[in-house]
Amino acid sequence: MRLFFVGVAKYVDETSTTNKFTDTDYEVFSDAATYVYNGESPFKRHTYRYTPLAAYLCLVNDLIHPLAGKIVFCICDIILGFLFWQFVDHQKNLLSEETRNKIWSTKTYVALWVYNPMIVAMPCRGSNDNIISLFIFIALYYLLQRKFIIAGFWYGLAVHFKIYPIIYSFVLYFWIDMDYKKLKEQKPWQAIVSKNGFFTKDRLLFTVVSASTFIGLTGFFYLIYGYEFLYEGYLYHFVRKDHRHNNSVYFYLIYQLFEEPNSTTIGILTFVPQWLCIIASGLMFYYDLWLCLTVQTWCFVIFNKVMTAQYYLWYLLLLPLVAINSRASID
Repeated sequence: MRLFFVGVAKYVDETSTTNKFTDTDYEVFSDAATYVYNGESPFKRHTYRYTPLAAYLCLVNDLIHPLAGKIVFCICDIILGFLFWQFVDHQKNLLSEETRNKIWSTKTYVALWVYNPMIVAMPCRGSNDNIISLFIFIALYYLLQRKFIIAGFWYGLAVHFKIYPIIYSFVLYFWIDMDYKKLKEQKPWQAIVSKNGFFTKDRLLFTVVSASTFIGLTGFFYLIYGYEFLYEGYLYHFVRKDHRHNNSVYFYLIYQLFEEPNSTTIGILTFVPQWLCIIASGLMFYYDLWLCLTVQTWCFVIFNKVMTAQYYLWYLLLLPLVAINSRASID
């Protein structure tokens, strides 16, 4: 199905004079990859504001075919489907047999992701946001298996690829080695401190590996591309002002104040309600991992000063896993 819509995108792009199926970001990735292919910096491409890894992944466009990058993104979707299957089975195994017999089948939950029209369209348009989701899911997969070194690596890679998964950091830290006995006693705050204390071996191992991965990759690309990489890849997003193609709750405020001298300061202040909600939801729901990640992601997206269609994918990814514990799946 995804391959079919990659073909549809190509047809629309070539025949329509007014509308394009392919996302502008795909052109940015492709142009940046071409610069890399020719031995230059991906940041020579105007508006390229991502990790160089995003350009490296699109080198297949120069090596194989201009649509090859979209095929890579579609493959990531299918891998996500396999991971979904594992997560759904894990969730269902935690339920009683009576409840398992009442809820939807594993296929149904996986289908909510694999056949969601919006999810299907994103990689076919050339959006690579499912790659960051894939990295997060791989990290969570190994986290559930308590393989903290591998999980830490993939989580650090995810934060490097796109900075937003850092919002999960303290939740994952709390969730590792939380005290289930305290939870059963209805003491979630005390459960944060496990039987072995707050700084446990597994928590520190995950933290050190993930931080080392992020710092190592960031330092590596800084040595290659210098300050331009740090600014375009990370710092720019703190001062970014975008009054076009933006569904943010701050859209009109940014639009009205776009030319004002203090608009950058106001843009930075918009992080305050966003992070207050992220921290509050993390502290309230950390013990219910999928619900917590979903609420945190929703808070991040809804209160972000820039919000475009692919941002919805970040929490749509998690909703089927929350549905397993919802009465909607039973009733």
